Amino acid sequence: MSQSEFSKNKFKQKMGNYLQCVGNKLLALRQSQKKSLKEVAKTTKMSPGIISKVEKGQFETLCLSRLLRLCRYYKVNIIDIVSCE
Repeated sequence: MSQSEFSKNKFKQKMGNYLQCVGNKLLALRQSQKKSLKEVAKTTKMSPGIISKVEKGQFETLCLSRLLRLCRYYKVNIIDIVSCE
């Protein structure tokens, strides 16, 4: 394996871990507020499938605008969601 392949794999792994962290936080918020996927989707104008993938850390193209919509919906600061260590 070349150095660049190793770096790409390492980046993918770290990004996957990060997306999982963000997703776990959003899932916990939805569950703590006793909201269904359908409720959140309707209000945020996103599909339940996208929200489900985000919560599972499987939505690799999560953009800032979608993340902001979810943070506004849950009434949380985006910093609290994106701070994953």
